[in-house]
Amino acid sequence: MWCDNTEVKETTKDCYWILPDGTDAVHILEIPAFTCVNCGSYLSDEMNHDIDMSLYARELPKGKKEFTYKELMSAQYKNIFALKQSES
Repeated sequence: MWCDNTEVKETTKDCYWILPDGTDAVHILEIPAFTCVNCGSYLSDEMNHDIDMSLYARELPKGKKEFTYKELMSAQYKNIFALKQSES
């Protein structure tokens, strides 16, 4: 993907991610990634996008600053309508 090496392998990667509101960071474990002898370990553009959108749209595990990719993707979506009603 990043270079001409044809021996890119699937792996996982642990990454720190800044929350969408910029107030904090979380450590996400076991993110599906790629590894290449030339490029090192990296995430695809699609994976970066999926994580950004999930951090914005899903309820993060309460009180946890570290969780797995699977935990993030299986978290419930935020109920934005309940937030709007409580603000009224």
